[in-house]
Amino acid sequence: MAARTDFSFDEFVEFHFGREVPLHGNPWYMDLDADWWEPEPRTGIAFLTRLFADGPEVLRWFSDAQIAQGLDSLVNISATGDLPWMYDPATPAAERAGVWGAVARFFTDLLAPRCSPALGHISEDGTPLNMRTYMWWENFPLLTGPADPDREMIQAAELECLESVLALDSAACQEAALHGLGHLVSRDPRCEEMIDHYLASGRMARPELATYARAARTGCIN
Repeated sequence: MAARTDFSFDEFVEFHFGREVPLHGNPWYMDLDADWWEPEPRTGIAFLTRLFADGPEVLRWFSDAQIAQGLDSLVNISATGDLPWMYDPATPAAERAGVWGAVARFFTDLLAPRCSPALGHISEDGTPLNMRTYMWWENFPLLTGPADPDREMIQAAELECLESVLALDSAACQEAALHGLGHLVSRDPRCEEMIDHYLASGRMARPELATYARAARTGCIN
């Protein structure tokens, strides 16, 4: 197995998303002899931003199952482990913060249309993308470190993304945003404000999300 460092953008997309999805057994990235992508930090951030900003066009040839598997191989730290290149200060903070704006577009343009209204926190079955959507903030890699002088700016961009996703008329996306806010609520009071506004608005895509929102407000989410 070897680190792949020299992909073009199209090669990067094919590497992560162009694999068959096994009916049984582990996905390709769990193989002990599997290669992995380890880009130069600024190139990696640029590729992620383009992928998420132009998701429907970039991923138009791939099935929902391939996209879910590819996202796991790319931005699921339970599968990839820590990805230091994503928070490396070699990439300007504004570019790292820009990933969150692209993620918001990815939810709007690709995940919201493709996900069913199933809810992960009550173990409902959905499309192959539902679980990846639900667990987005559970496993997404860090874009800033504790000693980063621009940490606040990058975190503000993440909260703006969460607010945008929470406003979508999609049960799966609203649940994902509430899940993320539930993880961040103990560290930032703005999360409580966003959840309170959501509850007051009455625009839950499904009534069960009101209960989930109240749980997220206390950090008690699953």
